[in-house]
Amino acid sequence: MSTIHQKISILLPLLAAFILLSSCEDATAEEEKSPEIVYLHPEFTMTIEDLEEMTAPLPEAIRQAILAKPQDFLELVLKVSEEPEILTILVDKNHALPEEWEPEDRVSLNDYPLAVSRKDLSLSKAVMPHVLALNDAAKADGVTLLFSSTFRSWTYQQGLYQRYVKADGQEAADRYSARPGHSQHQLGTVIDFGSITEAFADTKAGKWMKENAWKYGFSLSFPEGEEAVTGYMWEPWHFRYIGPDAMALQRDFFGDSQQRTLEFLHDNKARIEAFRVQK
Repeated sequence: MSTIHQKISILLPLLAAFILLSSCEDATAEEEKSPEIVYLHPEFTMTIEDLEEMTAPLPEAIRQAILAKPQDFLELVLKVSEEPEILTILVDKNHALPEEWEPEDRVSLNDYPLAVSRKDLSLSKAVMPHVLALNDAAKADGVTLLFSSTFRSWTYQQGLYQRYVKADGQEAADRYSARPGHSQHQLGTVIDFGSITEAFADTKAGKWMKENAWKYGFSLSFPEGEEAVTGYMWEPWHFRYIGPDAMALQRDFFGDSQQRTLEFLHDNKARIEAFRVQK
């Protein structure tokens, strides 16, 4: 064998080994550059980084509660997203319902075994099974729930608000009365109980509602000391049906704040939907 051939026979294995080693190094480097993507929930293409970004505007205590249990959080978000929109639609000082909007399935409370303070009360039929369950549970504990105000039309709310403005001035009225279109009562899923005064909180019914309403999907809309968040004074008599899943979301992750829960769902609705796994 010639010297040239000998050199080639020696170099070829070395060259092959070099190429193989380089390929392995390249593959390793590629793996380091592209780590496996880990999604938080089987129904969402959302990473922890995505959730961190989405929750960045929230108060730190709420944010940390969500990030501590991201899968549980997303499971509840998923369930809430599959419920009728009326249960969690945001209606507040900054988000209004159209003048002509009202629930199509409204039913009179006169057709049910409920204690009412007037004969013109009505609610969305969809919430009535939950209303009856709430009422039956209270009755079983020896408590009578008096239904005092329920659905209000845009026009009715307009007249009510104008009367309050005339009596107390607009600044004062805005603290305790919603402008037309901005009242949760227009949804047909809200109930005012008892005297519709702060004194309700100290009644047997008021104490029972505070302790038990959440178990049946009813949320206190305007808690004490939360006027800066809700925009309204404390209303211990005003409960909105949002459903058990939204109620769990509120209690477990949003500091028991209905307003913050509904704001988050409203502000992130499109983003949450974009992260849903397409089937």
